[in-house]
Amino acid sequence: MATQRNVHKPLLFEIAWEVANKVGGIYTVLKSKAPVTCHEYGDRYTMIGPLSYKTAPLEVETLEPDTPELRLTLESMKERGVKFLYGRWLIEGAPKVLLFDTGSVYHKLDEWKGDLWNVAGIPSPPNDHETNEAILFGYLVAWFLGEAWTVQY
Repeated sequence: MATQRNVHKPLLFEIAWEVANKVGGIYTVLKSKAPVTCHEYGDRYTMIGPLSYKTAPLEVETLEPDTPELRLTLESMKERGVKFLYGRWLIEGAPKVLLFDTGSVYHKLDEWKGDLWNVAGIPSPPNDHETNEAILFGYLVAWFLGEAWTVQY
């Protein structure tokens, strides 16, 4: 029997490059809106960003994934080489965060660039670090959301 979805208690994933990663002004926006969003969504709110080994130890308290669906999804990704950090961002509201190590999937970059070109006709420069990081992060997020949806439903 399929699990029933609770449409009255939706999950909210917010994806941003500056989650627990101060690079510019979006970091401040995320920090300022987190308390209100956490109050409204509680533990159903998770922010997703790239893992910065420089800032994460200062900004995030590491936790074990708190639901079976999340645990299964992240275990599945970990078994395939994805590194990540899950925990609470140490800001007001203490939102849950999932930070992906883009370097752990760097070997998939050419495959994912090819996919972007073949499926959507989107070119990507060969040695553009920012473009490469955006592709890796974007595909990791899509992978996570796809797995989480499959596990949960």
